[in-house]
Amino acid sequence: MIKGLERVGKLALARFVSLFLSRRRITARELGRLGVSRLLIIRQHHQMGDMLLAVPAFRGLRARFDGARITLLAAPINAACMQRNPYVDEVLVLPRKKGPRSLLDLVRFIADLRRRRFDAAIVLSTVSFSVTSMLLAVASGARLRIGSTSEPFGHDLTSRFYHLELPLPAREELAAMHESVHNVYPLSAIGVRVMDLTSMFVPSAEDERECERFIAASFGTAGRFIVVHPGAGKARNVWPGRRYAETVKVLSDRYRVGVVATGGPADAAALEAFLEACVDRPFVLPCPSVGFLGALMKRSLLTLCNDTGIMHIAGAVGAKCVAIFGPTDPARWKPVNETVVAVRGKDGNVESVNVDEVIAAAAALLGG
Repeated sequence: MIKGLERVGKLALARFVSLFLSRRRITARELGRLGVSRLLIIRQHHQMGDMLLAVPAFRGLRARFDGARITLLAAPINAACMQRNPYVDEVLVLPRKKGPRSLLDLVRFIADLRRRRFDAAIVLSTVSFSVTSMLLAVASGARLRIGSTSEPFGHDLTSRFYHLELPLPAREELAAMHESVHNVYPLSAIGVRVMDLTSMFVPSAEDERECERFIAASFGTAGRFIVVHPGAGKARNVWPGRRYAETVKVLSDRYRVGVVATGGPADAAALEAFLEACVDRPFVLPCPSVGFLGALMKRSLLTLCNDTGIMHIAGAVGAKCVAIFGPTDPARWKPVNETVVAVRGKDGNVESVNVDEVIAAAAALLGG
C-alpha cells in the first residue's frame, strides 16, 4: 500500500513538473545534426540481470555517439557490475539514505549532475516505467531529454517530458523478443545498430588477485572446482537443494573437482537446504562481492545456478554455466553468451527438471 501511495505521489509530482517544461520536440534526424559530447544514460532498474542484458544497448550507444563521454546513472545494486565496462566512462549512484541528511545528499547529487552540463539524457526503460528516472532527466539539466514512451504503461507523461520519444515493441512482438533486443529496440529510432548481443562484466584487478589467493588456499594452484549457487530472488525459480546436492555429487566425482557454494542474504534457506543434503560439505562463501564472484566463476570448471542474477554474471564473464529455469522463458531471458546453457521444466515448473537433465547439460558443456 505504501509503495502504491508513493507511486501516486510521484505521478502527481511529474504532472505538476510537466506544466513548466518546454513543449519543443525534435526528430531523430535533428538529433543527428546536434553535437552530443556529454551523454547521460539513466537506467535505474534494481535487477542485476536486467542491467547486464542492457549491455548491448550501451555498446550501441557508444558506437552511435562515438567520442562522447558517457555517464551511467544506476541503482546501487547494479553499479558494481557496470564499473570498468568499456561502453561507459563513469557510473553514478543516486543516494538513497534515509533520515535528515537524505534531502541534502539529494540536492548535492543533483547539483553535481548539473555541473557536468550534459548535452543529452537518455532514459533507458523497457520492462517497467520509472517516474523517478524521468524526473532525474529533467533535474540533470541536460539540453535534450530522450526516452521510451510511457504509453504501454498506461499514461502519456513521456510525451510531456521528452524532446524525443522513442517507440517500444507491441505486446505480441515482445513475446518473441530476447530482452537484449528489447533494450536496443527503442534506440534503433535514433540510429543505434547492434549485432553483438553478448553481455560483459569486468572484475577489478583486486577481485582477480583475491580470487587467485582463495583458489590457491582452497584447492591448490592448479585447483579445479565448480561453483554452486542454489538460491534465487524469486522462490518459484529455486530448484530443490536436494537435487543440487545429487548433481554436485555426480559431477564432483566424475570430474574430480572441488565445490564452492555461494549465496546472498535472500538465499539463506536455499543454501541451507543444499548444504544439509550434501554428502561432502563444500567451501561456503556467504555474500561474496559481485567482482569476486565474477572472477571466481570465470576460473571455475562450471557454475550451477537458477534463473537469477548469478546466471547473468556467469554469462558476462564468459564462464561455463548450467542455469535451471522454471516459469521464465530462457529464449527471452537467458544471456545470449554461448557458455550459458538453460535447462527448463517442461511445464514451466522448476521442480519438473530432473537431476539427469542437469548432469547431461553439464557434460555436453564440458565436452564429455
